[in-house]
Parts: sequence; structure tokens; C-alpha cells
Amino acid sequence: MFKFTFLAVLFSSLFSCASTNELDALDKSTRSYERAIRWGEFARAKAFHKSDPVLQDIERRRLKFYRVTGYNTVSHQTPDINNSYVLVEVKYYKNDRPVIKSFTMKQHWKRDEGTEIWYLDTPFPKFK
Repeated sequence: MFKFTFLAVLFSSLFSCASTNELDALDKSTRSYERAIRWGEFARAKAFHKSDPVLQDIERRRLKFYRVTGYNTVSHQTPDINNSYVLVEVKYYKNDRPVIKSFTMKQHWKRDEGTEIWYLDTPFPKFK
């Protein structure tokens, strides 16, 4: 009985350590993405989007007219070690029209098991 209890505690502690490391990596990725969006570093933010990681020149020229004034995480759910769902609210304005607008963005973060890197599996936000 002691061996079974010891092994159960050992495996659960090993899993929690692995979970903590993966969740720390997720936290670093989401914070880095938040900073990139918040400070208008859209090319850096776009690199988190696995399906289309490069900001096209036409997008870059259009986005230089937008300023983000707020980026707030509304909710965060991580149902398993490879998926996380984050709902954020982004507030912004266009330079030539100083009216603050906002949108909510549902982000699906996925962890690549091979590289252990978290990336976004949702489209890049549309600033209109």
C-alpha cells in the first residue's frame, strides 16, 4: 500500500511540475502578445498566429494609423495542457478620428507538443 501511495504522489507531483512549466510558458506568451498589441508592435504580434505569421506590407501601412489604449483579459480557461481559451477586450482609436472603439476577441491558444511553443489558432484582430 505504501508503494502505491508513494508512486501516486510521485506521479502527481511530476505532472504538476510539467503543468506548471507549460502554464508558465503560456503566461509568458499571452503577456508578450498583449504587450505587442498594446504598444502597436503588430508585426511581432502577428508572429504568434501560426496560420499566417507574417504581417503583409499593406497591413503594416494600414495598422500604423491605429493606437491601442487598452487590452484587458476578461476570462481565461485552460481545459487541458495543450489548449487555452482567452477572452480579451481591446480598446483603440484611429489617429485621424480620436474616438475610442473596442472589440472583444476570443483567442484559442494551442501548444505545439513538438516545440512546446504556444501559438494563436485564431485570426489576427481586425481594427476598423
